[in-house]
Amino acid sequence: MIAIHPPAYFPGLRYMALLQQVDAFVLADTFPYTRRSMQRRSRLRNPQGWQWITVPLQARQQGRPLVEAAINDDDPWTGKHWRAFQYNYRSTPYFEYFEPELEPLFTRKWHTLGALTCATVELMRDMMGIGTSLMRASALDGAPDTVAGILDRVDSTNRVVYDEKDESDATSAEHVLRFDAPTYRQNFPGFEAGMSAVDLLFNYGPEARSRLTEHARIEPLAAR
Repeated sequence: MIAIHPPAYFPGLRYMALLQQVDAFVLADTFPYTRRSMQRRSRLRNPQGWQWITVPLQARQQGRPLVEAAINDDDPWTGKHWRAFQYNYRSTPYFEYFEPELEPLFTRKWHTLGALTCATVELMRDMMGIGTSLMRASALDGAPDTVAGILDRVDSTNRVVYDEKDESDATSAEHVLRFDAPTYRQNFPGFEAGMSAVDLLFNYGPEARSRLTEHARIEPLAAR
């Protein structure tokens, strides 16, 4: 089974559950940047509830391919985001365990949103111990920018979509992810839904992957 989805900045639980459930996952970094998506932002749990971390882009990037969407190099966003991770997660059980893998992402320069978001998905896959193969659409022959074009270049026809409302073309899909987001122990009182999957990872460590498995399944797309 294969999934095709644009990369996201430290994606949420549903995204990682889909990645875990398929054999191969294509990071569609040739698809256009969309302002209202999660492509350049993520949610972190904090003492007040939660906060956005957002990657600043240069002007007029809407509609450009993610692999070309230009990050605003004049904004010191990497330091701000790393401090947010440290402040909100330093006291979780597993933050220090993953810190050596995470910190280098914030110590280098990123020029395009596609490169950054692909790197965060790849990093999260590795930290969660998920064995799914990842490919970037921009690295495929001809850098296809449609679902049909990507499927024409990969060795798979059994496609799984994020949900029935997947922004990409669902007509070529055979299966859909069913995901019941879990309620779990967080670092601050109460529970906030919709956090980045790093929130589950820093609180549960090696158990995070099994928590995803418990709440995710693949079904035929026709099933309702």
